Amino acid sequence: MPTDDVTPSVIPGPRPSRHSGPGYVANPKAPDFELDEPLREAAARWLNLVPAGHRHDARGSAKDVLETLREHTRSCPDHPVGALWVAHRHLRDPVPAVRIASLVLASEALWWLGHFEDARRAAQAAADADPASAQALWRLAVALYRQGRFEEAGERLDDLVKVASRFAPGWALRGQVKVWLDAGNPEAGRADFVTAAALTSGPGTWVVPYRMAGADFQAKADAEIRVHDSETGGSAGGLVDVVLLPDKSRVERGVDPDRRWHLEGPSTGGGDSDNLFGGLGGDFAAGARSRVSFGTRFVLYQRNIENLCKDRAALSEEIRKSVAELYDAALESRAAIAIKGAPEQHAEGANVPGDEDG
Repeated sequence: MPTDDVTPSVIPGPRPSRHSGPGYVANPKAPDFELDEPLREAAARWLNLVPAGHRHDARGSAKDVLETLREHTRSCPDHPVGALWVAHRHLRDPVPAVRIASLVLASEALWWLGHFEDARRAAQAAADADPASAQALWRLAVALYRQGRFEEAGERLDDLVKVASRFAPGWALRGQVKVWLDAGNPEAGRADFVTAAALTSGPGTWVVPYRMAGADFQAKADAEIRVHDSETGGSAGGLVDVVLLPDKSRVERGVDPDRRWHLEGPSTGGGDSDNLFGGLGGDFAAGARSRVSFGTRFVLYQRNIENLCKDRAALSEEIRKSVAELYDAALESRAAIAIKGAPEQHAEGANVPGDEDG
């Protein structure tokens, strides 16, 4: 299973619980460019990720190829290996716009395969080749965000909203970045969240997060812990720790920056394992227990939970859900969580900017 170890190039990190958004470059007049040697070497290694059964050739005009790349980016989460093969085949296409689109598709596919540094590298090359490409800027921003490089992600999002000012997810993610850069300020990112919400066509897609005082949040969490303790024989041995956000060093090692909670085991150095069952909540393993082990530490990440909630009622429900998930993980029961909670809507999972977002 993946761990918190640093994720080098082409070594898979924890699989993301959602994708960073498909992307393509629609600029047919993109400037010519060449892939540098480090990127060519990385691209050669990407082929090792593609089994022979996924390798097949199909040729067409530049217009047809661009449309094919766009189709693959839209469906990339369902077939990242095949998408990576398609992207790789066109990295040396004579048409610059096709090569840029291939880099954006490669970034998307590598993201789904858990190769976050190579996803960033491909997106960076696309953005360097066409700095005005909203799609390349978006792919680069979400890759940087996923790696915990929040200041750099914010700079790219600043560039993005200049060329795609009606792209709501860009504003929402910029709000999240500002929360990371100033977590103690409950107003951090608020203007960006308001803009994202105002641009949303459907109700409730992007919310302006409801912020709760730390003492109130702690009291809500403690109350939920007591309820669950009473149902499991008072087995937790303590109350929950509430912190604003995950430790940045853990995000840099591969932990999802939007994680809502963390379960630390009783053994020295224990912690969440970030396996494929982790999602945005936490982790699950086989072998259910009857009660929580003594010394288990429950941690809730206040800002990440608040970011999903538009009002106090939604936040209270999300705290209930997160505590229930903590107990489920601690007991290793794999039980279905009946509490609905807030929708897991995150900016990184959105589609890319289109012409209508400019």
